[in-house]
Amino acid sequence: MMQKVIEFPGTTEAMSGPSAVAPPSIEPIWTVVDSLSRTLDCIKTMCADAPTGPMREKLEIERANLVIGLFVARVAAMRVSLAKPAAERAPDPIASRG
Repeated sequence: MMQKVIEFPGTTEAMSGPSAVAPPSIEPIWTVVDSLSRTLDCIKTMCADAPTGPMREKLEIERANLVIGLFVARVAAMRVSLAKPAAERAPDPIASRG
């Protein structure tokens, strides 16, 4: 059974496979991954300095949400990069940071 997975604006067909519709550009996805990574680093630092209490709990919740968002963004980047031929793939800027 075929399911509608994703629909891009301006298209009339849903993407049911990697070659059905051209995937989005990977550069904006890597920008989101980089931004989430930097924000997560900041919150980790803030959590280390925050005393136990409601503020720290809020920071821990935001930290968990960022981890989930970062995971989703990296999976999206991986899926988009795998949909492109190897010659067209952009290098992974996060992997090069170490």
